Amino acid sequence: MQVEQRLRDAELAFLNAPFHKDGWLRATRSLTTVTATAKIQLIGIGGPLCEPFNVVSEMPHDPYGHFGNMALHGEVNWRVGTAARAGTIQHEADYAAYRALHRTDDYDDACSDLDGLFGCQMALLTDATCLVGLALMRSRREGPCDAFAIENFTRVARQAQRSVRVQLALGQETAELMLEGTASRREATLLLDGFTQIAALTEAAEALFDHPHGLRLDGLAPRLANRAEQQALEQAFTRLLASDMISGPVLHQTIVGRCADRPKGRWRLHVARLPTLPHALTFEPQLALTFQPL
Repeated sequence: MQVEQRLRDAELAFLNAPFHKDGWLRATRSLTTVTATAKIQLIGIGGPLCEPFNVVSEMPHDPYGHFGNMALHGEVNWRVGTAARAGTIQHEADYAAYRALHRTDDYDDACSDLDGLFGCQMALLTDATCLVGLALMRSRREGPCDAFAIENFTRVARQAQRSVRVQLALGQETAELMLEGTASRREATLLLDGFTQIAALTEAAEALFDHPHGLRLDGLAPRLANRAEQQALEQAFTRLLASDMISGPVLHQTIVGRCADRPKGRWRLHVARLPTLPHALTFEPQLALTFQPL
């Protein structure tokens, strides 16, 4: 009965996470008691920062800086490499099969240093541009996942998946509310989330996707037609999203829409960093792009 109550508490913690400060951290910690695992990780991968968020129930001792090493998120990483369709579970057998086909020495060494060689995981949200995943990182003392850990993890992870979708929906709703003041104007404004995907846009901004030298869509991410301008914009996104908004940049301005008949460009583009809630992930609006005709 106590196990069932703890499971229910963990499910509720994830379902309530989007609505409370530190809700996601508290949710990951609630999962520790029903999986006998001290380290639970909720991570988002994608967008210009590569790792928009990383919530860990108990940060391990990391003297070598493995958690901040983006090189460990590539093919060498058997957790990322085995991530499959959202809602499916991978565990030690999948990790072993992946290691048999790939060189994973660097990630193996990192996991050994962090004492997280075992575990299981579920992709909560995945598409061509981003991955949000929940994982158990089990220590040598805790050992490989048993049936108890996998069953309870799977049950709670289903609710975590629902909660991430709620957070995503809340982000879109916030974006729509933020644009209410400009929706009736001729201002071409797009709001982007932490993965630089569109959260909302004005009617005037929609016309930019019909212009031959305006915007294109890559999934839900807008792209400038001019490739060099797009590369420079991506660099600006990275600087703005990494800003602490105190000492870091909050605004980027440039000219875009250059082509053969308009070598000086067509629009002045303003990219502003938006303030965000302290308990949000990165689905809420984080960047505002406004296009003004020259």
